Amino acid sequence: AVVSTQSTGSRGAPSNHLSRIGFFKKVSYVIGGLNYSLNDIENGVLRGNKKGMIDLTRPFSSTDPRLGVAVKEVDPRIHFALNCGSKGCPPIRVYSADKLDSQLTRATKSFLVSGGCEVDGESRRVSLSPILKWYSSDFGKTEGDMLKWICRFIGATEKGRLLQELVDTKQYRIVWQGYDWGLNH
Repeated sequence: AVVSTQSTGSRGAPSNHLSRIGFFKKVSYVIGGLNYSLNDIENGVLRGNKKGMIDLTRPFSSTDPRLGVAVKEVDPRIHFALNCGSKGCPPIRVYSADKLDSQLTRATKSFLVSGGCEVDGESRRVSLSPILKWYSSDFGKTEGDMLKWICRFIGATEKGRLLQELVDTKQYRIVWQGYDWGLNH
């Protein structure tokens, strides 16, 4: 978030969805002598060299030296810490290495509880942020796996108890929320 905010400040904010895509592929930083775009950092490093939501290929080829810094196992909580600058993104926060685990857990729970996951027990409908759809492979192999993953973070809430009941009975319908691509000033 700090990197994209700094880049937006120095280069100007993308004016539409297409320019936003280009922004994340073109804005780059030299780290350890190697060039990384914002897309490379998110999908190449933090997501273990997975394709981005609109990409046809992985960020790093098998001979790319940057592949050596890609995580081996994706921590899906990153999706609630990363911010592309749109209103639909999780809030911008500052993270520190010594508190990262607890901060990622707090960011995940906060995003899910404050609207990223809505549960209607009567209609058995689970309404989810499209962030979970776009990166669904990071949350499990099936929708049920994704919902079980969510329960780990919101289980102690009324919403979590309702969701767990729906998951246990396998009686739910997932709907995807709209996404606000407007610039988050």
